[in-house]
Amino acid sequence: MADFHFAVRPKVWLGPDTLLRLPLLAGEFAGQAAPRALLVADPLLYESKTVDRVRSLLEDRGIQVLVFDEIPDRATSRTADDLLRIARGSRAPLVVSLGGIQTLMLARAVAVAAPSRLDIDSLLDGKTTGCEGLPLVEIPTSLRHGFMTSDCFVLTDGRDRRCRLVSAAGSAPAAVLIDPNLAAGLSPKIAAPCVLDGLMGAVEAYVSARSSFMSDLILEKAIASLAKALGSLLARPDDPSARADAWRGSFLAAVGQGMSAPGIGTALSLTINAHFPVPKSSLAAILLPYSLEAASKSRLEKVAGLLPLLGEESGAIPDSEAAAKTVEWLRTRLGLLKIPSRLKDFDLSLDRLVETARDARELDFMNYLPRAVSVDDVFDFVKTAF
Repeated sequence: MADFHFAVRPKVWLGPDTLLRLPLLAGEFAGQAAPRALLVADPLLYESKTVDRVRSLLEDRGIQVLVFDEIPDRATSRTADDLLRIARGSRAPLVVSLGGIQTLMLARAVAVAAPSRLDIDSLLDGKTTGCEGLPLVEIPTSLRHGFMTSDCFVLTDGRDRRCRLVSAAGSAPAAVLIDPNLAAGLSPKIAAPCVLDGLMGAVEAYVSARSSFMSDLILEKAIASLAKALGSLLARPDDPSARADAWRGSFLAAVGQGMSAPGIGTALSLTINAHFPVPKSSLAAILLPYSLEAASKSRLEKVAGLLPLLGEESGAIPDSEAAAKTVEWLRTRLGLLKIPSRLKDFDLSLDRLVETARDARELDFMNYLPRAVSVDDVFDFVKTAF
């Protein structure tokens, strides 16, 4: 068997009211003399008063808080530049990020760059800081975070709107606080695609050429939990247990993905989202069935093995039939959720998607697909989903 390496990081707390641990963590990381923290917050969270609550938790501990919330809908590395200037000017020894994937990745890039002399463009171009980044506490709110345990960050390059995935040692957060209560305000229409996004990361890591016995064990649990959460969102949209199941599954998916690698659907959802105003979660929902169909050509037994994890009886049917039923299960849920099933439903132009296929192929984790692909192969996949 191939060599196996296992490490646990970051520290993760998952459960109701884990947000209340933030003051203790901040006190540990922010220092004792005039403790300060930079809070990077999704502006949409003001409506639920989540930003004010987090700031109050820190200030009640005696920590001075500087809030950065000027994050546009389609933020690029230019937003990270603005945040980096504030981080260096404030000399805050701690960064806290609160929000969805975009917000978390902006804060992660800045935490890496702030102690160095490098700018964000230099990081995107592959330069290394040569020093340790600022401690970072992440508070995700969007029911998925596939890169939670990975030493990397993903940004849209402000120079050309290409998606850049930067591997940087030590860039994973020092701690992650996952409080399902923070996702209570997500409508079922938004929550369901987020769960499907997490599910795509899990199943693609499960069929990846980089998977191992350990990642398979974790990802099987993740897939079952995410499928259960999706079923609950369909049957009982306001049931808080659905969001708890979703976060448990997403956490396990992130751990498993960190040991393995995501796939072509994840790559394309990142690169298309970088170029066009289409939510990554909606793209993931569209691309997941096609990703499984592609994986069936080289990992048929694994795709077939997903069927019982989704809560369906598999019996003694052939693997090809079980794999087809797995894809059918997904497409049925997309229909029930009234989620678009084709990329063209978002008014995308096929000729403009050529560059997204190129960008997707250049992402490092694409080297671990079940079978090797070229840019032309990726574009053929795009045409199938279009």
